[in-house]
Amino acid sequence: MPDYYPDFQCKADKCRHTCCYGWQIPVSFREYNSLIGMESSKDLHEKIQVAFAQPQMVTEETYRYISFDWQGRCKLLNNGLCSLYCEKGPEALPRICNFFPRSLKQINDQKLACCSSSCERVVEMLYERDLLKMIRKELKEEPNIQISITEDDVKKIIRYQKILQDRSTSLVESLQTICLEVNEAEFTRDYEEETDPVILALDLLDRLSEEQSFLNEIYQEVNERYRNDIKLYKEDRKAFEQEYPNWQVFFENVLNNSLLFENFPFVDKRFDDTDAYKGLCASYGLLRILSIGYTRRHNDQESLIDAVAALFHLIDHSPFYYNAHVLVRNGAVFLKL
Repeated sequence: MPDYYPDFQCKADKCRHTCCYGWQIPVSFREYNSLIGMESSKDLHEKIQVAFAQPQMVTEETYRYISFDWQGRCKLLNNGLCSLYCEKGPEALPRICNFFPRSLKQINDQKLACCSSSCERVVEMLYERDLLKMIRKELKEEPNIQISITEDDVKKIIRYQKILQDRSTSLVESLQTICLEVNEAEFTRDYEEETDPVILALDLLDRLSEEQSFLNEIYQEVNERYRNDIKLYKEDRKAFEQEYPNWQVFFENVLNNSLLFENFPFVDKRFDDTDAYKGLCASYGLLRILSIGYTRRHNDQESLIDAVAALFHLIDHSPFYYNAHVLVRNGAVFLKL
């Protein structure tokens, strides 16, 4: 597990952009019946009775979704705190609420624990670290995700992490090395194209960011700034790198953490692993343009953290790599951002 994992603790009501907002959280048949039938105060009982919505396709594991109020927030939320947690404790929570943003996978005979970079507290811890280190520690929880890959595939995952953390080269050069190993011919061809990476990034965000999301708010600001004056981006990039001299270390940590979470390059079995470089390049490109563009108007560390977490809501919790593969023909040019 990454060394931050044992120290992770939810910020609860101190979280600026809670994971209890705007997400369809599945609840299993067993969890639903346990919650509906539990003994509780009248106030909590009434909240639970209206807290669920039926999905279009009901399964044992996705029996209900936790529904939203008119503001798009979980109906069990009260002043930033979970009413269920406050009254009944963590044991009463559905597994996904209790475990998020953690992920525990069984990969062949190894167990891998990590957290999603979509959580602002995780991003804060990555910002605070000079290097993302892996450690071994016993955990009580059992993996809920089973992944079977070859031993050569396991070696690839480990190798790409080491390449990304090689600071004898720049972050972009490390990413290029990984991409060349994944698919040298296509990456080289794509990288030589003359497509403007700023426009490419804005177009991809326009297609992927959901209308009612914080990511879309950030995108709209960045789009307004660069769509009609691309030259501004180069000026902003220079200012950003001066104000955040550690940006390469931070971005390295965030991307490396996402590679662990996504099991890169074996992130999506709907396409060939050799196309995974497009998603990696897109991750870097969107990380650059959103961080640089958003901090021009909101020039503080919290805003940088918020922009990064919002982006990884998309990357870590949607078929982002597949979408990048389908929507972006020449993804390698994102590394020019």
